[in-house]
Amino acid sequence: MNIFDTASVWAERLMADGALDAAVEAELEAWLQADPQHQAALNACLELEGMIDAAHGSDWADGLIAATEAELTADEAPGRPAWIVPAVIGMAAMLALAIALPVWTGMLGGDRPTDIDGAVQVAALETYSTARGDRQEIALPDGSVMTLNTGSRVTTAFATDERRVVLEAGEALFEVSHDPSRPFIVEAGGHEVRAVGTAFNVYSRDDGRTVVTVVEGLVQTRIESGPASAALLRAGDQVELVPGEPAPEPARVDVVAATAWRQGRLVFDGRRLSEVVSEFRRYNDLDIAFADGQLGELQISGSFDPSDSEAFLAALSATESLRIERVGDGIRIHASEGNIQP
Repeated sequence: MNIFDTASVWAERLMADGALDAAVEAELEAWLQADPQHQAALNACLELEGMIDAAHGSDWADGLIAATEAELTADEAPGRPAWIVPAVIGMAAMLALAIALPVWTGMLGGDRPTDIDGAVQVAALETYSTARGDRQEIALPDGSVMTLNTGSRVTTAFATDERRVVLEAGEALFEVSHDPSRPFIVEAGGHEVRAVGTAFNVYSRDDGRTVVTVVEGLVQTRIESGPASAALLRAGDQVELVPGEPAPEPARVDVVAATAWRQGRLVFDGRRLSEVVSEFRRYNDLDIAFADGQLGELQISGSFDPSDSEAFLAALSATESLRIERVGDGIRIHASEGNIQP
């Protein structure tokens, strides 16, 4: 079996099963680690699977897939190894749809009826939110646990065939209960994040970007509407998603630091001061301005309590580079001596 045959089998399994047990996940991880091309092949097959999933509910697409599978099944060569059949049939059906989809995309329209749409329509909707500076841990009806960070708002729609969460603002960490029959999908910033494993963090930033960090297991990301660009992320991976664009190559991060907010900490390792200040503003009304825009480029490292702005300012003033000035209710940050180079 070549790598695309194997990748197509894994893609179909990931899309259908939602979550993998530890043994199967270890098998997939070993296959991905064996060759860098395996990851690229799997991402390509996930993208094609996404096209099929997006097109289901349209008569022409379902007919094309069924016809391709029937033709290949009827033409099955005697003596062909059994494991080849599902891989070849699945791959061929995906390729046939991929070729036809651009031509027929207009037939789908923006209001195409899909199984997902139907599931959401009959699902019970619940909305959860947190105020600035608050955190909340929520037990969801399926046994999953959702922890909301400061200033966050989500809507959940749990139905018999899927579990869907819309992250409208803020940040949430999801510890997903295993249920292969109901995929767990988070919508944020024009992307879908689908739980293939167990735990992941989604941060919808004010600038429209969405940061996804995988804590445990596997997560699939794809663009929400239209033919999807899919990517598979593993534990320790983080991606910054831009609306309407495919997922970039993931970066490896310290997930403990990335999710330290659950313990009431913000951990930075060489982050720009302007970004650090922006993070603090999510938790309080801290009014900070820079006397020189260059100061925002300074690299900051440390662990801070986001609710204790005084301790944060004291840490800044303790550096040799910065001086803190209080102006009314605001804070102004100056270079302590002369001009500094970031």
